[in-house]
Amino acid sequence: MYNMDWTWWLEDAYFLYPPGDPECLKYHYITKTAEDEPKLTIEQETELMNEQIEESEGFDIDFSMFRSLFNYHLVDPDDHDFLDEPETDGDLMKKLSQESIKRYNEESETRFEFVEVVKANYHCAAGYIILVTFDVLDPSDNKKKTFQARIYYSSHYPTEYVFVRLKPNKEGHCDGISEEDVSKGISNVHL
Repeated sequence: MYNMDWTWWLEDAYFLYPPGDPECLKYHYITKTAEDEPKLTIEQETELMNEQIEESEGFDIDFSMFRSLFNYHLVDPDDHDFLDEPETDGDLMKKLSQESIKRYNEESETRFEFVEVVKANYHCAAGYIILVTFDVLDPSDNKKKTFQARIYYSSHYPTEYVFVRLKPNKEGHCDGISEEDVSKGISNVHL
């Protein structure tokens, strides 16, 4: 049996290509040029990215702050990095998000309804670790809630839904979840 425990490990950022390298130009989210301020060194950019990864578990990275290309990438919903045309990366993020909330609902006995993908990041790891943020509708109060899912996606192994949870607020708490549910582990369902 293939052991996927490593999918829980939070990978540090590491440098791939410097600003202006043709490889950087392939990624739409790298908008900073060598002339833009502040002019951070590669080491400073790496440290800044690692701070964001640590703080948000890789879900909330402000890619506009970086000139260099790192191992973490922002998913372009119109691209075809994961699937062949006519399907897009956005189609895959939607499918993965829908399956994540379906599994969450089954485990938690809830009825959240998928609304839309907000954003997704990924990094390579014998396949891809996809960090997708998406909105759902809570039928109990008819309000939108934001969820996050960590998913291992590969063409060689079955997709693994590592976890799905309500997006924690800045204090690390999940809004809209009772302390009783948190103590039962419902705010961070391990699938």
